[in-house]
Amino acid sequence: MGVPSIACMLPVYDANSITESFAKEELLALCKIPVLLGTNVWGASFDPVGKAKEVYEAGFAGAVNFPSCLHYSRPMQQILSRAGRGIEQEVELLRAVQDTGLTAMFYCASRTQARLAADAGIDMICLNIGWNAGGVLGHISRSSIEEVAVTAREIGRLVKRINPNSKFLVEGGPIATPEDLSRVLELAPLDGYVGGSTIDRMPLESSVASLIDGFRQASSARAGLKNEDQELIQWADRFGFVGHSVRHLAMLRRLQQMAVSRNPVLIVAEPGQSTGPVIKVLGGAQKPGTEMKFTQIDVAEQNFPARARNVLFGHRDSISRQKPVLSDDNVNLVVIHTPERLTGALQRRLARALQDGFFQVSGSRKSLPLEPRIVFLSHLSVRNDRVEEDLLAAGLEPELLSCISGWTLRLPPLRDRLTDLQAIIDALSEQERKGSTESIFSSAAIQKLRAYHWPGNEQELLKLIGSLKGRPSKQPVQPEELVGKLSYIDKDQGYVDTLPEKDRIVEALWRNGFNRGKTAAALGMSRKTLYNKIKKFELSG
Repeated sequence: MGVPSIACMLPVYDANSITESFAKEELLALCKIPVLLGTNVWGASFDPVGKAKEVYEAGFAGAVNFPSCLHYSRPMQQILSRAGRGIEQEVELLRAVQDTGLTAMFYCASRTQARLAADAGIDMICLNIGWNAGGVLGHISRSSIEEVAVTAREIGRLVKRINPNSKFLVEGGPIATPEDLSRVLELAPLDGYVGGSTIDRMPLESSVASLIDGFRQASSARAGLKNEDQELIQWADRFGFVGHSVRHLAMLRRLQQMAVSRNPVLIVAEPGQSTGPVIKVLGGAQKPGTEMKFTQIDVAEQNFPARARNVLFGHRDSISRQKPVLSDDNVNLVVIHTPERLTGALQRRLARALQDGFFQVSGSRKSLPLEPRIVFLSHLSVRNDRVEEDLLAAGLEPELLSCISGWTLRLPPLRDRLTDLQAIIDALSEQERKGSTESIFSSAAIQKLRAYHWPGNEQELLKLIGSLKGRPSKQPVQPEELVGKLSYIDKDQGYVDTLPEKDRIVEALWRNGFNRGKTAAALGMSRKTLYNKIKKFELSG
């Protein structure tokens, strides 16, 4: 109608009368979809039952508490509550609307307000981040997407724990595009998004329908995850896997397919990555009632090649006392760490045994069948597009690599699944949090952690969490507390990655979807500086 949103909070208009008049004349008469009425509790009298009856008789599908007390300062909210016109009365009004058989959506801005609505059983609880950003005339955003995601995650978990039937939504703040919403959806348990004035601030050349469809697709991507991949995630949870990022799920799908075979497998994991869950899966622990029996051989710990050879293939002098590991039918799985450090002759012998299905005991002519499944585990940093080349360069023999070609699984490093970072932090710090829904890190600290390269992967993250034990403050960790605890050098921004500058910029561009504004913010530099560095390193292509 051309009236600024802020006018509903000022003594200029009667928000209820202008909203009801517009809705009845312009919406109810023309719309075939449900319409919720925005209403407040600031009238001369407060009659929730009477107001709920009016909403019902007018033909609305329900009501929303807007304009709301939540947009006022905390002292003003307290004054309104004491006067019987506060948040508590807004919840009471919406509860009365629901009692008539209609639906209600409650706007909130804090955990306390969300708790009130969840306790009252309100149908939909919408976290209002503030006035909408976006557009030439949009309000200045004071929160980053990461801060919004962390806040929404904590309040959403609280709502779901109190009332699992309540739908948790989000609206306002820096969410101005479908991409923004997708980033929030990666962390927060959202059931929907309220577009608000984000929609009517679009440039004229943008199609209203196409942008709305973009928001729908962002939400449906989360729903698709629930429908298509939920069983995969539940399966993986049993073994200790955490996360649902795209690369993590792709790895899980491949691992699940490999688990039903007995083919030898090569797992490539960077230093610091957790490999225990993978070994459990490949060892047959996914079968109910199956006891996993496996043997691990760490070649890096063997002082002499002959020792590894005798453990694997046995020797004529000890065959009567101890079976070779490769023919032990009491073992489900043999895990050979750092196979690239085995001698070339031993690797080629392993390749022949895998091809033939049997082998000769060392020092004799006796042949034995190959019984357990063999898993090779290389702890190397390799590029995803040249795994085999990097393995050969590290010392893996072509004959052995040929036997496991097509059965190689690279675990995605932490830097490639930063959308899982918060979930991994929660899993590693579960005891410290003691059931709390709050993260041990502030949203600003999480943003810094997401910009980090994580060369030490989960082990480095666990080390960081351990180093923060015994902090005097019970408040979430702030960015300044991370200085000196990671592989950073303290500079003006507090953090400089140990990667070469060109690689650091490429990593940041990739992590931020090649959005230069977001990349510059993540790197702690201006857009102009980033553009100059992109030109310097010839990254513009």
